[in-house]
Amino acid sequence: MGEACFSDETNSGELPHAANPNQAWYAVQTGYRCEQRVASGLTAKGFRTYLPLLREVHQWKDRRKVIEVPAFGGYLFLHYEPSLRNRVKVLETNGTVRLLGGNHEPSQISDVEIEAVRRTLGSSVPCDRCDALTPGTLVQVTRGPLAGVHGRLARIKNNLRLIVTISVFSQAISAELALSDVEAVQDRSRSSCADRNN
Repeated sequence: MGEACFSDETNSGELPHAANPNQAWYAVQTGYRCEQRVASGLTAKGFRTYLPLLREVHQWKDRRKVIEVPAFGGYLFLHYEPSLRNRVKVLETNGTVRLLGGNHEPSQISDVEIEAVRRTLGSSVPCDRCDALTPGTLVQVTRGPLAGVHGRLARIKNNLRLIVTISVFSQAISAELALSDVEAVQDRSRSSCADRNN
């Protein structure tokens, strides 16, 4: 099972609430296997980070061991005010590659997306890493430990999976669920595009 790991409230299961309304979530790309080091470096500078973790069973010749790995390899999340001074502090942190975004601006990640990742990893539902798939039906889970979580459906190895993605990069996590536990919801992004085309 995955766990939500925060710099200031490790595995608390609760997202930090910022008093500053100018703060938001952003994605930081890190060097190879540098996620924890970057999170520690940013925390030391006074930033709030979220490094989602998954538990995986690794097999060696003589033993098996459960280890924690980043749910999104090469990325972590940062809750901060994207001022020029703060961006410089982030980018100067050892192991940081870049802040994800476009037009020379970092792209904000919605609280809904972060909360979906937190709840999915913090639930008792088995989770795995997976590539972000071609978008399918947008659904909301109606019952069980993931009730209220939004995501897209996909079939992987004959199992129905809920795909929870972060929009600014092409990675995702998936959780197994029953078709009877979800209902379709309106995809506002697609309907708005359709409305503009009519």
